[in-house]
Amino acid sequence: MNARLLPPTPATRRAFVASSTIVALTAAFLTSRYADLPDILPVHFTRYGFPDGWQFRTYARVMVPVFVQLALALTLLPVGALLLSRPHGDRDRDLPDVQAATTAAEAIALIALIWIAFQGYAAVALAAMWQRQRSGLGLAYTVLEVSGIVLTVVICARANGRLGRPAPRPFVESHWRLGQLYNNPADPALFVPTRDGSRWTLNFGRPVAAALVGLILLVGIVGPAAILRLMLR
Repeated sequence: MNARLLPPTPATRRAFVASSTIVALTAAFLTSRYADLPDILPVHFTRYGFPDGWQFRTYARVMVPVFVQLALALTLLPVGALLLSRPHGDRDRDLPDVQAATTAAEAIALIALIWIAFQGYAAVALAAMWQRQRSGLGLAYTVLEVSGIVLTVVICARANGRLGRPAPRPFVESHWRLGQLYNNPADPALFVPTRDGSRWTLNFGRPVAAALVGLILLVGIVGPAAILRLMLR
């Protein structure tokens, strides 16, 4: 049976729309500024702020902030969609595992929005730095970066508080692998209580659980390497 999506929260929907809009605006901004940027972009500076390393201006290099935004969007937003997937069973919002899934998806969407917006400002700061041929992205860049970290921690703490402590389920030995890995394909829930009920864990009987882990690992390794390669071309 094909998986269906649980209804996202209003905050999740707004975060998705806002993230998409910011990516489009960032791309439009950098495209509009491209012709005005120097033919050779300063990419390394002396301790006094003067450039001593340059690279030719290319769309791939100028659009790096957009590529970072897309990497964030194409990683975190699908993760949110996977969290909301449910192949069968009740989709009642009051079910503990449904609440856990929608809460986690909302947190992922909000974190994606924060860092996509930050990269939007990074695009503005980079363009200004290239134009003036001096190092430094400005005080606002640092303030926004620290603010993004703080907001990310707050969102994670808020989500953790809303998830709460799940009630333990009756123990069924055949549903557990290696003592701690829950594996029950018949269970539609993606989030299930651990054996002692102290926290939530994934139902690895759902293929989406393995897909989530694999996607995060793949992008965590390949994504930064691809962006670095673009910047050093």
